[in-house]
Amino acid sequence: MIGVDVSNPIAINHKKRKMVVMANKTSRLNKFSRLFTLAGISLLLIAGAIFFTQQVVSAQSSDTRDLQTSPLHPTFPLLDEDGENVLNSGKPVSTMNTCGDCHDTVFITEHSYHVSSGLNDIKNPGGTITERPWDITPGFFGSWNSIEYRYLSPQGDEKIDLTTPDWIRLYGLRHVGGGPAMYSQDGPLLQNLPYRSSNLETNSVDPETGDLIPWDWQESGIVEMNCFLCHTPNPNNEARGEALQKGEFKWANTATLVGSEIVELVSGTYRWNPDAFSDDGDLQQDYVFIQEPNNNNCGLCHGLVHDDVEDPLITLGCSPERWSTITTGQIISPQKMSDSGLNLADKENLNRSWDIHAERLLTCVDCHYSINNPLYYQESDFTKPTHLLFDPRRLEFGEYLEKPLHQFARGNSAQNNVAPELKDTMRTCVSCHDVGEAHDWLPYQESHFEALSCESCHIPQLFSSANMVHDWTVLLPGSLPNRECRGSDGDVNTMGSLLTGYEPVLIPNSDSDGEMRLAPHNLITTWFWVYGDPPRPVRQADLEAAYFEDNAYHPGIVLRFDENKDGELDSGELIIDSPAKEEFVRDRLIFLGLTNPRITGEVQPYSINHDIASADWALADCAACHGEQSRITQPIKLASYLPGNILPEFVPGSDLNLGGDLQQSEDGSLYYHPTTELENLYIFGHNSLPWVDWLGFGLFSFVVLGVTTHGGLRFYFTIRKSPAEKPTKKVYLYSSYERLWHWLQTSAIVLLLLTGLVIHKPGSFGFLYYRNVVSIHNILSAILAVNAGLSLFYHLASGEIRQYIPRPRGFFDRTFAQAMYYLRGIYKGENHPFEKTTEKKLNPLQQITYFGLLNILLPLQGITGLLMWGVQRWPSIASSLGGLPILAPAHTMIAWLFASFIVLHVYLTTTGHTPVSSIEAMINGWEEIEA
Repeated sequence: MIGVDVSNPIAINHKKRKMVVMANKTSRLNKFSRLFTLAGISLLLIAGAIFFTQQVVSAQSSDTRDLQTSPLHPTFPLLDEDGENVLNSGKPVSTMNTCGDCHDTVFITEHSYHVSSGLNDIKNPGGTITERPWDITPGFFGSWNSIEYRYLSPQGDEKIDLTTPDWIRLYGLRHVGGGPAMYSQDGPLLQNLPYRSSNLETNSVDPETGDLIPWDWQESGIVEMNCFLCHTPNPNNEARGEALQKGEFKWANTATLVGSEIVELVSGTYRWNPDAFSDDGDLQQDYVFIQEPNNNNCGLCHGLVHDDVEDPLITLGCSPERWSTITTGQIISPQKMSDSGLNLADKENLNRSWDIHAERLLTCVDCHYSINNPLYYQESDFTKPTHLLFDPRRLEFGEYLEKPLHQFARGNSAQNNVAPELKDTMRTCVSCHDVGEAHDWLPYQESHFEALSCESCHIPQLFSSANMVHDWTVLLPGSLPNRECRGSDGDVNTMGSLLTGYEPVLIPNSDSDGEMRLAPHNLITTWFWVYGDPPRPVRQADLEAAYFEDNAYHPGIVLRFDENKDGELDSGELIIDSPAKEEFVRDRLIFLGLTNPRITGEVQPYSINHDIASADWALADCAACHGEQSRITQPIKLASYLPGNILPEFVPGSDLNLGGDLQQSEDGSLYYHPTTELENLYIFGHNSLPWVDWLGFGLFSFVVLGVTTHGGLRFYFTIRKSPAEKPTKKVYLYSSYERLWHWLQTSAIVLLLLTGLVIHKPGSFGFLYYRNVVSIHNILSAILAVNAGLSLFYHLASGEIRQYIPRPRGFFDRTFAQAMYYLRGIYKGENHPFEKTTEKKLNPLQQITYFGLLNILLPLQGITGLLMWGVQRWPSIASSLGGLPILAPAHTMIAWLFASFIVLHVYLTTTGHTPVSSIEAMINGWEEIEA
């Protein structure tokens, strides 16, 4: 077994219950163990025989049920809470006793965060990771969600929203049972709690008066962990929900079997079907539907699952029936979007599945497996012996079946804080995919993989709609909040709504290796009233009392909110956008006895990890991120308005870097703008220092203006006074290698400047393929470096290096003379102050320029470029120099200096005997110079 200790103080009560079923369990456990020992010896033979027999029986049976029986699972009786067969007692089934006859259900309930839902981590109000003053656990039980709004009141509150029985009735449909539906916060079974008038676990809230009324746990029973919910193919969650809402807790698990012909619900009474049982009281084999959980089982609570490729997928806009779908828009289905029944924008071109993993027939438990499953178990690197590459120690299969941990491997979600010790235990993308092989086209792979999660590119868009705003400061008819949805045009509650989808925001998230990587998220913003100190959300009942009177809006509400004066209020009018509206609602709440009511708001991030696109649909356009409108810093809309002009705050407790900016646009909409600076990200083509570009462009413009003015004056004086002819001679100045080196160096530098400009400003060159430009830039850099190295060797070996080294003696006077020639003498047609010879090809100003260019700028540009290229290979070196945020601007500034030099250099070539004589010399080696 792996070392997972999720012990809690209620284990003693579990042991008492375990003793009740121990006698029956012993015999069946032995039978069960023998069966699986035999199965381990000849599993394939037995499976094939049983499967063949089952097919024959099924073919001969007249049973028309769609359920598929389990070929390997043995038959078993259904036992009630007293261990009696339900067929005899007529009582509700007890899953703890029924499944506990072979499996250690006590162990399972003690090791399942789905069961505990935070019960094992009870805190004082405000002591949880969310820091909300009314949260008492980090899990579903006791942690408030502003979308559903209702909350479990902490013990001692003056006004009670939900007690434990109320919570089970309202939220039990999304809870697997057990945990808080069986045990009190102090440990004892809820059925064994003595009644106390102030105890929120032995009372319920009267919906009419708001007063506490006694709850009879003996009558309602408790909700045991519901094994059928996950381990049968078609659990009846609707019937289960109805039983919970009626307060018939003990019948909830039985209701899950309604429709299987094992039990029927007739006129409100559950009746067990004798034909489903054998003579010895076991279920007939045809009625044993036990299976490994499939996607539909998980989807009952987690998200919309549609696994029938023939039946068109249909859901209503922003209101599908699964939690992760309404919060993010994720839909698990292998069906092509173009074949769905949804009104999708550009539907005819969406020839992709909703989720590539669903299309490839993967199931949820392939990644979210039981962490002591011997098929998947991986020992932690902290406990595995260092000398072993593979540790073969695993549970025996029979041991695992007896005590399967129901702690399932999970990732790191922004909205789920329960069981933090199990975060990042699941399989990741790199567990199955060779990302290096699959992305051989991607330059700088390591840098991309260090900054981006796989989902950033493989979930470029959600095609369904998702919640965006829940405004609980007002109430629509039906006591609903004013909602906004993203990714939908039109009425989201009708099939006529056009689903446009949305692009999730990319936020740095702590990955399984502890590194922060950008990952897609949806952000849901909620505004609501709170009151008192410490604050509590205003109860929905109090909101109803403030807004409604005699089943209609209060006249004062209509007077202040009815802007078109038609006597009706719609969602566009039910917005608190003026002090008069806010003050009236506040006064109404004060009238109800609430102290200091005020508006507050929060933003909850929701992680997006499904709806994975295949490579053909993944984001592969480099310019999408490497541009001014980078996908990485693309803002996401939070709301169209701010109720009470209150700026919301992010809910604490996630491993996200939420250091972006909340900004309100001119039309009053609120946006979240991500930033890259907080994670030291520098995105070529997007990030830059504006002052560097302005300074570089200013210098470049100054040089262009200077040479234009200088050339214009030369032309003017030439026309005004024709210069006298001067005697010339031809001199062989440049060898073949010097000319080859010069033109190769010039071409490389010019092309580097052009490709560098594309990399720096890709949005202005959308017709060029960014990835190819980067590759060309790197190749040119290598050519330039090799050519410079060979040139250095040549100049050192030949002694030509002396041409570039100024001689100290008289250098200042010679430099001044050359400068005066350019500033004055050249206009008058004066002779050059220095004769160009094979031993002295450069004048003093050229020597200064080339000395700085070749010995300072070129090496600096090469070093900064090399470090930028090597960030993914030698990150420590680059980081010691400030990383890309320092290296990239320096590289850019030097590029501007090179561009300015080229303009000046080209112009100065026109100052020879003729405007083209210097260029001709660099082509054929001979230059005509003044004698």
